[in-house]
Amino acid sequence: MSESNVNMAQAATEPSPARPATMSSTHRGPSTRQIAIVVAILGGSVLFTAMTSDVTKVSEPGIKLTADGQPFLTDKAGDWTGGELTGLTDEEKKILPEDTMGSRRMFKDKDGHQLFCSIVLAGRDVTSIHRPELCLTGQGWSLGKLQIEQIPTPAAKGGVLSVSRLNAIRDVKLSDGRIGRANSIFLYWFVGKDRVTPYHWQRIYWTAKDRVLHNTNHRWAYILIHIPVTKNTGAGDIGKSEDDTMKTVAGFVQDVYPTLVAN
Repeated sequence: MSESNVNMAQAATEPSPARPATMSSTHRGPSTRQIAIVVAILGGSVLFTAMTSDVTKVSEPGIKLTADGQPFLTDKAGDWTGGELTGLTDEEKKILPEDTMGSRRMFKDKDGHQLFCSIVLAGRDVTSIHRPELCLTGQGWSLGKLQIEQIPTPAAKGGVLSVSRLNAIRDVKLSDGRIGRANSIFLYWFVGKDRVTPYHWQRIYWTAKDRVLHNTNHRWAYILIHIPVTKNTGAGDIGKSEDDTMKTVAGFVQDVYPTLVAN
């Protein structure tokens, strides 16, 4: 994953220390016991995956594609208008399998809110997609505890889309030379053929299961949204609070989701 936009992040900074309210709900991630069980399952899954490295079938993606096979990312979703469409960076192309594909846009709504949306689509190689926390920390973000947001989304199965949420902060250099603090919300989830999950571990489990039982490599898409929190704790009522920012990005998810998924 590449940097979303430095200027957007700086718009949400403060100097370092000197839709409806019911739109989404939050709950904590798996317990320690659940994680231990999953680790054991993943260990076995990795072994099985290694034993079935000669998988011959590749599933269809669960997202829409353009005529040339790139992930489709609309330029219009509700009140949101997308900017220039870009793909993987040169640096990403050097380290990711060559059949990995990506699409990215900055979006802006009628009220001036901005966010960044990215899609990375795996090819035959399971290493095309990795745990998002790895690249975010590599970019200097300090991450809060993983949360799962339930966003009412009519186009999603059951009318609700579960997404992973990470609150993040990092220091950035301001135009006047001072060091400021950027505060952002990252949302992400994974889409496969007839499967959607907010969990990296579940994606790995399903990948291993498909390879072992069905001789099929599951072609996953990883969707990431980054939105800055513009309200500074020391700046009165200027900007949007974290809760209001979450409502804004939840509205974008509701608008963009139907444009992403395959029919």
